[in-house]
Amino acid sequence: MSLRTCLAACLRVSTLLALLTCCLIPTQLHAATTSHQPLPLEVFYNDAMIEDIELSPDGTHLLALKNFGGDTVVMVVELASGKTIYPAKTDNKEFKFNWVSWANNDRLLMSLRFDSRAPNGVKYSQTRLLATDAKKQGKMITLVKPDEDAPYNHVSQYQDNVISYLPDDPEHVLISVDREMAHHQTVYKANVYTGRLTRVKKHSGSVRSWYADRQGNVRIGEHYDDKKRKVTYKILDQATNKWVVAWEYVVFDEPSIYIAGFGNNPNELYIFADHEGRQALFKTDLSKPGFPRELMFSHEKYDVRGRLIYSRKEVVGLYYYDGNSRSVFWNKEFQAFQGGLDKALPDTNNYIVNMSEDARKYVLYTTNATNPGTYLYGDRDAKTLSPLAAAYPDLTEDVLIEKEMRRYKARDGLELEGFLSLPKTFANKPTATIILPHGGPMSEDGKSFDMFSTFMANRGYVVFQPNFRGSSGYGHDFMMQAVGGMGLEMQDDLEDAVKYLVDEKIADPKKVCIVGASYGGYAALMGATKTPDLFQCAISFAGMSDLVKMSNNFRYFTNKNTARKQFGEDKKQLKETSPVRMAEKVKIPILLIHGDDDVIVPVEQSRIMARALEKNGKVHEYIELEEGTHNLDYLPHRQQTFEAMEKFLQTHLKI
Repeated sequence: MSLRTCLAACLRVSTLLALLTCCLIPTQLHAATTSHQPLPLEVFYNDAMIEDIELSPDGTHLLALKNFGGDTVVMVVELASGKTIYPAKTDNKEFKFNWVSWANNDRLLMSLRFDSRAPNGVKYSQTRLLATDAKKQGKMITLVKPDEDAPYNHVSQYQDNVISYLPDDPEHVLISVDREMAHHQTVYKANVYTGRLTRVKKHSGSVRSWYADRQGNVRIGEHYDDKKRKVTYKILDQATNKWVVAWEYVVFDEPSIYIAGFGNNPNELYIFADHEGRQALFKTDLSKPGFPRELMFSHEKYDVRGRLIYSRKEVVGLYYYDGNSRSVFWNKEFQAFQGGLDKALPDTNNYIVNMSEDARKYVLYTTNATNPGTYLYGDRDAKTLSPLAAAYPDLTEDVLIEKEMRRYKARDGLELEGFLSLPKTFANKPTATIILPHGGPMSEDGKSFDMFSTFMANRGYVVFQPNFRGSSGYGHDFMMQAVGGMGLEMQDDLEDAVKYLVDEKIADPKKVCIVGASYGGYAALMGATKTPDLFQCAISFAGMSDLVKMSNNFRYFTNKNTARKQFGEDKKQLKETSPVRMAEKVKIPILLIHGDDDVIVPVEQSRIMARALEKNGKVHEYIELEEGTHNLDYLPHRQQTFEAMEKFLQTHLKI
């Protein structure tokens, strides 16, 4: 797309762009500047200006979440006129929008998430599902109300599991919820105008998830047995009307199987399953005995994970991730369509977020290492592509860093990958460095944009994000090294990352800090206790400090056996790899930050670490965020966190 064409498109939708308040030309069209001044801190702790843009089924309206300071509003814009309404709003403290979606051309669905405390003191998350008018201010209705006949005044914890939007019945959606009995999922047809529920499929044994085909028929039940850690998929055979076991696996012991989605043919199901040690995408035929598989896409080195791409109910391709975001199409029309988009926008990864029902209008999302996300509106008949909004308009290619993928060897010879951000001010000499391990631990880092590494690199620090053993994306066997492995070789991999950076003359060995959140926070505390001479400081956000206490806490949850297996069941080892029990070894300053409403890692994990550091006379700072969550949902908490990190790093990791 030429600059003139793009500007002309922008002018045609100028009213809409003004309403979105963040119109810009895609970042590859920006003129680069030579300024390397640090950006204002609020650029990093503010939410994305726009999230989750979605086109209405008829292609006439846009739905989005828009952030104003600390508030988030649901916004609906009529494309022709620019008329805008705001059906709902939150300050992100009482509740947060999980997602918003069109139920039909006139009604919206909204998932709300909030935290609660059980009578026994255990904190947990809940969700609610609401519906309201899309094109006028209207009354909100809750779609899942308590079942008066349910025992013990049961209220469903998660109420937002929509399993079908019922394309041939726009007044209803199918939802799966444990309304009648705790932890037993029943499927209901929910009227999005009245909230009336009609039971479609009664709960059955150990089913924790139901799946419906594209026509809205419940076809798959996912059973889970926590004692055996076994997942079983049963398929409804439409010829015999009987449920047949299709696949089973034992969590951690065998590669997982995931449902990707149905094709338009109700017997065409796509699944992610193992192929030569890596996860791959298969198409299965549910009409044939044994449900034979056809390999659709695999990668020789990385797991294939992602989402199916649909057009007119048909599966036309896959968006997947292999450290970079990519796409593959097996439909010729969409191969050409995507090819045209990639030719027009050659410097970004381009994703069709969603399309109108007739597949002629669409929302495109473009991103790359130096573009954290831009939305565009496309019309295939008019052959136009118009910029809508930038997620972070202050973060452009002239200030962002493109991460480099680096391979390094651990002490036992295992080759690992990590992602390196060199600041604009890097002068090819050893520099103050931050090791930034990811959370999970069964997750991964890649070349994609993330705010923490962006902030640190902008401040002049080298940032390295190692995919230590136990990370996802590299096959079942690699990821399973996280089972019972916390604080052991997983931690050695982080230490070996420091050695690699020092040997490469990238990191100054006297100026290395380890920073992380959740599991990464635990790794930071382990770095301060296991190798007290390697790092010069450590920051732990919502990190674990006592694995024994964490494991004991699992008794309150339905997946307690699986969780305990992941942590490891050797109490002696858990004690030896718990930072709080090694506080006397600490030699470096530590910053602890934790929200007191964290439902993932209890705040007590940081409180006891702070007490242990205080008892042993260690330099530390502890910040507790009142009503703070694990995900830093509330803007003042993000501001407080980033301000504390910046001050701490400036004090203890001087460049």
